[in-house]
Amino acid sequence: MDNELEAVLNGINTELAGLHAQSKFLNEVIDRLHAENERLRNAESQRGLQPALRELVKLADDWRSRAASLREQSGADAARLCDEIVEDVTLVLDRQGVEEFHAEEGAPFDRHEHRVIRARPVDDPALEGRIAEVRRPGYRADTRVVRFAEVDVFKFTPPVEP
Repeated sequence: MDNELEAVLNGINTELAGLHAQSKFLNEVIDRLHAENERLRNAESQRGLQPALRELVKLADDWRSRAASLREQSGADAARLCDEIVEDVTLVLDRQGVEEFHAEEGAPFDRHEHRVIRARPVDDPALEGRIAEVRRPGYRADTRVVRFAEVDVFKFTPPVEP
């Protein structure tokens, strides 16, 4: 009788161990599916935001251009208002996880962060591939560049001998 009881208990223990392993496996699958679902939701949310973020970047660019134009024509007071609008738009972008970054004049061109607008000829080979002028800032979300910083780059052209 004890042997029969022990055999029944061993069978129950074996079945419980199998159920425990199966439960652990199912919980891991559920956790993995939940994480994947969250990634998909975040990606979909970001895709939906992208057009609005691009428009905000364009809005900041437009107001920067207006500020530069007003500085030349009317002075600093009118341009300051444009700068404040750019600052507000930049804050909105920042709250959405999009940060503005700036290229530095004289720094080496980096194709992962910069886009060449114009090549400027220069007769000094040491300046080859260096940033001559920064046209517009870049924007990134996390580590991904949303918009490249727009720059002019020096291009070495040896002097022509007569």
